[in-house]
Amino acid sequence: MSNQECTFCKIINKEIPTEFVYEDEEISVFADINPKADVHLLVVPRDHIKSLLDVQDNQYQVLTKMIKVVQRLVEKQKLQVGYQVLINGGHYQHIPHIHLHLLGERG
Repeated sequence: MSNQECTFCKIINKEIPTEFVYEDEEISVFADINPKADVHLLVVPRDHIKSLLDVQDNQYQVLTKMIKVVQRLVEKQKLQVGYQVLINGGHYQHIPHIHLHLLGERG
């Protein structure tokens, strides 16, 4: 799948209308369209990285920033009572663009 065909790239480039929970020059965050919890957010780097196995040495900094964004979202969404952060790969990864799932119940 090319960047032009990637659903997340289309969302990030505003070709698919989406309400962003957070956005900066490196990361976009939006709700999963098939939520598995009260809060189910996707934390996505703006640069197209296919999967965890495709992360290059110069891209690890964006993964660190994604974790920092998750920390802020846990507080903002009041998920401190319990949350999960997941990365899917292989056939578990439905969209080939690395992303974190933040799932939780508001407490």
